Amino acid sequence: MVSLAVVFTACDSSASTRPEGGGTTAGTTPVAVSTTIPAGTTLRVGDQLDFLKNLLHLSGQDTDFGYKVEYSTFVGGPPMLQAFEAGALDTGFVGSTPLIFAQAGGQGLRAVAGFSYKVGGYQLLTAPGRRDITGWASLKGRKVAYQKGTAGEAVLLQALDTAGLKLSDVTTVDIAQTQVATALQGGSADAGLSVEPLTSAYLAKNPTAAEVGTTTELPDRSSFVIASESALKSSAKTAAEADYLTRLVKAFAYLGSHQGVYADAVYVKQYGLTPARANAILAKTGTPAFFQLPGDIVPAQQRLADLFQGAGEIPAKVDVAEEFDSRFNQVIARAQGQ
Repeated sequence: MVSLAVVFTACDSSASTRPEGGGTTAGTTPVAVSTTIPAGTTLRVGDQLDFLKNLLHLSGQDTDFGYKVEYSTFVGGPPMLQAFEAGALDTGFVGSTPLIFAQAGGQGLRAVAGFSYKVGGYQLLTAPGRRDITGWASLKGRKVAYQKGTAGEAVLLQALDTAGLKLSDVTTVDIAQTQVATALQGGSADAGLSVEPLTSAYLAKNPTAAEVGTTTELPDRSSFVIASESALKSSAKTAAEADYLTRLVKAFAYLGSHQGVYADAVYVKQYGLTPARANAILAKTGTPAFFQLPGDIVPAQQRLADLFQGAGEIPAKVDVAEEFDSRFNQVIARAQGQ
C-alpha cells in the first residue's frame, strides 16, 4: 500500500534531478492534452485518504473540469487493485509494491506517471525500551511488524538486503499499518514499520521507543499514477487522464512553493500534528514532484520485484519495464514548463 506515507512524505527535487524518460513497450505514442474532451466523459479516480483530491483543492486546480471526476477513496494499494479488477476505476495511484503485485497477477494496469520523495515514507521503530535494536542490521532474529504486500514490506526487503539479511532472518508479524503501534506497545513485536502521523503519535506516547531507520531507495519513495488498459484504449478517457495529470503536476509545483499551506492543511488540520512537528517533517521531506517514465526507476523496481520473488511473495520473475506507459511524458513535461 502507499498508505499514509504518501501523504506525509514528499520530494522537493527539481525535474532535472529526476529519472529521465524513455520508451516502453506498453505505449510510446505521445498523448496531447485535448481541448475538446467529449461531453459526458467521466474519469473514475482511486484516491488514498483524499490525497489527490485535497492537493488539487489546496492549489486551486479542482475547478472547471471539462469532464466529470468521480472519486473513490481507499486506505492502501491492495483494496484499490481489487476495485480496478472489478472494473470500478479508470485511474488512481499506488506505490511500487502494488504495481509489482498487479503485474504479477496479470492485471491490465499501467503506470502513466510517477512522483517521488526525498526520503522513504516509512520509519523503523523500536518497541519501548528496546535499545538493542539500532538499525536494519540488528533485526536478525527479531519480530518485525508490518503489513505484507504493501510498501512497508518493500522497505523491509530492500533494507534487509542492503544489510546482508533476508526476510527469512526475521519473524514477520503481519498486521495492518494502523495496528503496528499497538503491537509494539503490547510486546508482540520488537520493531515495526510505521508512517507519519502514526510515527509521531507513537513516539510521543512512548518516550523510550526510538526511530532507528529509514530508506532512500527509489521504489520506497516513489508512487505511480496508474490507469486501466480499458481506459487507455478510450480516446475520451485518455484525454481526461492527460488533463488530470496536468492539474496534478501544477498542484505539486504550487505546494512546493507554498510549503506553509501544505503543512497547515495536511499535517496540522487534517492529521492533528503540532505546527512544530509539521514543519520538522516538511523540512526533511519537502513536497512531491513528478518524474518522467520509465527512466532510472526500472533497475530499482526490478531489484525490488526480484526480492519479492526470492521471498516467495510473487510466483515468477516479472519484467517490470512492461509496467510503464511513457506516452504521458510530454504531458508531464509541458505542465512542468519544460
